[in-house]
Amino acid sequence: MPRDVIDNTPITVLPALEQSILAVVLIDEKNDITFFNSAAEKLWRCAREDVMGRNVSVLVPRALRSTHDDLIRQNRDGGVNRIVGTSRDVEVERFDGTTFWANLSLSRIAVGGKVGYMALIRDISREVADREKIRMLSLVVRETDRGVAILDPSFRIIYVNRAFSDLFGFTFEQVVGQGLSALLTGDAADIGILNALHESARNARGFTVEIRARHASGRDIWVSATMNPVFDADGGIENIVVVLTDITEQYFLDSLQRDTLEAISSDLGLNEVMDFICRRIEQHIPDVMVAIYLIGSDDRLKCVGRASLPSELVELYDAQPIGPDAPCSGVAAITGTVAQSPAIATDPRWRNMRDATLHHGIHTAVATPIILRNSRVAGVFTCYSRTASLPGPACQKAVNASLHLCTVAIERHEAKEHISRLSDFDMLTGLPNSRWLRQNMARLLRRPGRGNLMLVTVGMDNFKHINDLFGHTAGDELIARVSNQLREIISLDDTLVRSGGDQFTIVTAGEQQHASTLSATILHQLEAPAQIGDVRIGLSASLGVAVYPENGEDGGTLLKNAESAMFQAKASGGGRCCFFSQSMNQQASDRLILAAALRDAIANNDLRLFYQPQVHARSGRLYGVEALSRWTDPKLGFVSPERFITVAEETGQIEAIGKWSLRVACEQMAEWIRDGVDVPIVSVNLSALHFRDETLPDFVRDLLRETGIPPNRLTIEITETTMIDSYERTIHMVQTLREMGVGMSMDDFGTGFSSLSNLAGLPVNEMKIDRSFMVGLESIEKVRAVVMASVRIGQSLGMTVVAEGVEHEQQRRLLAEMDCDVLQGYMFSKPLPADQFRDWFAAYRPEELGL
Repeated sequence: MPRDVIDNTPITVLPALEQSILAVVLIDEKNDITFFNSAAEKLWRCAREDVMGRNVSVLVPRALRSTHDDLIRQNRDGGVNRIVGTSRDVEVERFDGTTFWANLSLSRIAVGGKVGYMALIRDISREVADREKIRMLSLVVRETDRGVAILDPSFRIIYVNRAFSDLFGFTFEQVVGQGLSALLTGDAADIGILNALHESARNARGFTVEIRARHASGRDIWVSATMNPVFDADGGIENIVVVLTDITEQYFLDSLQRDTLEAISSDLGLNEVMDFICRRIEQHIPDVMVAIYLIGSDDRLKCVGRASLPSELVELYDAQPIGPDAPCSGVAAITGTVAQSPAIATDPRWRNMRDATLHHGIHTAVATPIILRNSRVAGVFTCYSRTASLPGPACQKAVNASLHLCTVAIERHEAKEHISRLSDFDMLTGLPNSRWLRQNMARLLRRPGRGNLMLVTVGMDNFKHINDLFGHTAGDELIARVSNQLREIISLDDTLVRSGGDQFTIVTAGEQQHASTLSATILHQLEAPAQIGDVRIGLSASLGVAVYPENGEDGGTLLKNAESAMFQAKASGGGRCCFFSQSMNQQASDRLILAAALRDAIANNDLRLFYQPQVHARSGRLYGVEALSRWTDPKLGFVSPERFITVAEETGQIEAIGKWSLRVACEQMAEWIRDGVDVPIVSVNLSALHFRDETLPDFVRDLLRETGIPPNRLTIEITETTMIDSYERTIHMVQTLREMGVGMSMDDFGTGFSSLSNLAGLPVNEMKIDRSFMVGLESIEKVRAVVMASVRIGQSLGMTVVAEGVEHEQQRRLLAEMDCDVLQGYMFSKPLPADQFRDWFAAYRPEELGL
């Protein structure tokens, strides 16, 4: 060690400094280096001989060396040294050109009357790097658009970032100390997911799940939550980091596509599918009204789907021509590009529709063309906005997601229409066939006309012999000739169908004399010999006539009876006409006997109500009971409900049975309440006839007041047919009952002619899947698809879905996996009298069924 250092430094101090793990540098009053220990040599990567006696600036980064002495002098001016006695982080440059961060502490020392300085230098490169990492991580957490929450080991919130507050609408002060479950709340399934999150965190596993959450405004949002535990040195949970992403929009788009495809695959009609799409979009984006149009063969638009768009506007917009001068829907249809109307109030293209449109609060509109895979513009998807701004990006995303669905629905509909044309019309004559007649009989029966509707069935006599003798080609020529003759005979209001190989059916209307005259004309016309090649063949036909409603109140019965009369004419020698006689049908006599006995049973109070339990699919808890009418006659024995309910509807006795059922069910519910038997709901079936009686709500109100049961303990079940029958009147009646608090259930869903738009319009809170769908549920994929679609449709409309006819565990399990709400069937119990039901309920243990 140099002598001058030894002379100026106590001998006892230097060995200690040499052994220090910190780099030690001593400088004299001239800033020359007088001591440089081994730790300093390692830090600067040089030998002490390289620096001893040199100015301390040799240890300073090259960029600062020229000004270093001036900086030191300025710090010492005025007798106050602003560096000595401080500690600061500085960047140091080694002799090999590399740099590192160090902590520099400078002390003033006086030895032998001379003033010097001691610098202690510690390498803090790793600390600086760690601090930078922490700073960057903090920046990421603070500025990311993902919500971040940090929880303590008890799952209470101790930190949230700005994005978390933006996502949920809560400030840090509002959520700190709260459990995360205060925000991630939903139904029982969501609570189960929260429990799984907690359990996974405790078991040192990360966990990601999609879950419903609640915004500060009260609306539901969907988030993707990723939870990862952070452990201390002992392996215990120190914190839990939760990263949350708003997936509400994507969840909506995914569910829209999934549910719509299920609706399409369940064979719903085009209008129902389009209505479904419109309703879902409007539920997601409340400020818009949505409508879907198809382009007709007359180049005019026809509305095939809507939700809240008023019927007055639908009528106004319907049949609007397409073209460049039309409102935006017509422009999009003709150009195949998106068209906008940003200011309907001043847009001249809306002049004929402006006042009505503005009256209903519509100010702007955007129309998007629906283009099929063959590049044909098939229709238009139009969004009408209630605000002064055009529908926003969220609406356009929903529209874009729906365009493919609309394309699938339209192409499927057109394919079905084409197949229907092929399958519903006879290729030889061009006439509708028997399939078409069966499908359209209900519509034909409702068609207004003068007098009674009648079916005249024409069967060629001995046609088989003609076919055998002259061949099928000749037979086809003969059938074509007869069809042309019949076309010339019937009037424009009549419908002619080829209902069999040698058989035609005419749907006509008028007095009975009209049928006689028409039949006589047909018989006379067909008497003329037909020329087949060189042979003239004499023809004759047998005719049967059935009159509505005397000979049948539905299309199937009427068709069967007209054919029976025609066969009676053949049996009598042919070439004549027979009217259907009741003597041909023994069932009519049976019906009269049954109707009389039923009338006595109602009068003598011989009917009874049985109660079939309904249970929650997952928990097995009792959801309610369905009240079912049963009748055992002293002479006829047990009469099935299907049999006597049909007779009751035909004879008008169904109204008395319905009111009797309501009264007995309410009285029984009152008794259960008094006795502490916890039956939540009793359901009673009513027919379409009850909803023609405007006093029904008053009857129910008086009955509830009389028995004292809460309205929500009673549910009234209506069928799809009831919904279709007098729809406006039905919805008014149902709305009145719902306002009273009475539950309304759509019974036997999927067996009638239901319309999704009508279903959504009815304020029903429950939907029942008909028992017929349970057949094949376990083995037939299409049956499962239909049931799944029904469950999703019902739940998407806010209804509780009840599956009837559940008979065994495999059906129960499949329905539970589909998230069906409630089950009913023989697996749990057959319908029971009230006293036996009480015993069943007392002994019922869901766990014994594996629930």
